Parts: sequence; structure tokens; C-alpha cells
Amino acid sequence: MKMSKLFATVSVATLSLSMLAGVSANASSKKDMHDMSSMKMDKKSSMSMNHSSMKMNKKSSMMMDGLEMNMNSKLPKGLKKATNAKFKVGSKVTLKARHMEGMYNAKATVAGVYKTDLYEIDFMPTNGGKMVKNHKWVVASELKAKGALKAGKSVTVLADHMYNMKGAKGKIVKVHKGPAYVVNFTDTKTHMVMKNHKWLTQSELKAR
Repeated sequence: MKMSKLFATVSVATLSLSMLAGVSANASSKKDMHDMSSMKMDKKSSMSMNHSSMKMNKKSSMMMDGLEMNMNSKLPKGLKKATNAKFKVGSKVTLKARHMEGMYNAKATVAGVYKTDLYEIDFMPTNGGKMVKNHKWVVASELKAKGALKAGKSVTVLADHMYNMKGAKGKIVKVHKGPAYVVNFTDTKTHMVMKNHKWLTQSELKAR
């Protein structure tokens, strides 16, 4: 009788330990699954944030001549519209200029066309950066100078196509006869749509 009772007590204790071990293992398994799920979510969240950051970086790093472009460009006010230009507002064109990466062969739409000459200039950015050489283009209303605007003339730049451009000191390198075009185009590298990009000459546009 005593042996039977002892055997029964040992069996119950063994069974209890097994059940506790099972519960512990199950809890541990659930915890591991939860941790793995959290890792997946963190990874997914991290990937999403990184992707979003990449998009923002692309947007904020549109460069031209080494300077960040002003993405809030608007159509100019007070300029006389060109009535006899080859391309009218709304014309579908292909860009043949290489002012910036992603411009050549980009698909574009003419947003504005104006009766004014264009000027190629050298200028020193207002942030003290490296001198910008042969910037294309600005128009007469975006330059301040004494006397007629011609090659070699010292000027103050009033344009704000790019940051650290407005107020810069420079000189005219070349004068190009108008008309001057403003276009909307899709960058071939970033696929971003550039609105009211200034400026292009007629020879830098091709009908499509």
C-alpha cells in the first residue's frame, strides 16, 4: 500500500512537471513568433521609411549647375507674350537642351512663350560656392545692369530659378535672340514633373 501511494505521488509530480514544461514551451514559442512578427513589421516599416526618404531626397536634390533648383517656379508676370513663335502654349515638344541631367530628350509641353532675348551668364552664388559658368538661360528682366545688356557686361542676377542665385554678381557671356520658352517636362532620370522650367530657346525644342 505504501509503495503504491509513493508510486502514485511520483507519477502525479512527473505529470505536473511535464504540463508545466509544455506550457512554458508554448509560451516561449508564442513569444518567439511575436518577436519574429515584430522584426518583420520593423523591417517593413524601416523599408517604407527608407523608400519615403529616398523619394524626398530625390525631390529635394534636383540640381542644375551645382545648385539646388527652386521647385516653386511660376510663370513670369509683365513679359510680352510672343505671338509669332514656332511653338504655341500647349505644344507637345521634345527637349534637346542639356542644361541639367534628365533634360535631354525629355517629353515636354510649352507652358509659356515670351518676346524677349535670352542671356547666358557666369555668376558667383550668394552662398560663396563655386562660380557657375555658362548658365543657360536668363532673360532681360532677370538682370540688373547699367546700360545695354551685351556680352561682357557685369550684372546682378534677379532670377530665382535656383537657390543662391538671386542677388548674385555675374557677367553676360552670350546673347541669344528670343523667343524665350517656359516648359513643363518629365525628367528622364527621376521621372519627376518639372513645372514652369525657365528658360529654353526655340532651337532647343523639337516638335513631336
